Amino acid sequence: MINVPPASFRVTPYGEVDAVALENLRDGFDTSQLLRLVDRLDACLLELGGTTAIRDELLRLHAMALTMVESIALTVPAESACIWAEAESLQTDLEALVSWARTAQLIIAPLINLAPQHEA
Repeated sequence: MINVPPASFRVTPYGEVDAVALENLRDGFDTSQLLRLVDRLDACLLELGGTTAIRDELLRLHAMALTMVESIALTVPAESACIWAEAESLQTDLEALVSWARTAQLIIAPLINLAPQHEA
């Protein structure tokens, strides 16, 4: 008689997954966390003015840096523009996105742990 150990993976509609990790998820993973992540991303982006606003801020900062660092002609009006204040504002916005991203990573990590551990 051949002793065959039980499969360490389970076949699902979305691929093979680690059977133990799947059982652990079923015992304690709240799938609504993923929807809340979407809501928090939407709120964060709305507060920041959207991805287009962040992109525009980066381009504005680049143009200002070109003028200051490489002596390129002024393309951003100089009145009431302060490069370090612009950079500080952008950094604050990016920190809000980073905070969201770290939370998202923690929430999706259990799903990554579903990767099956096939014996070679």
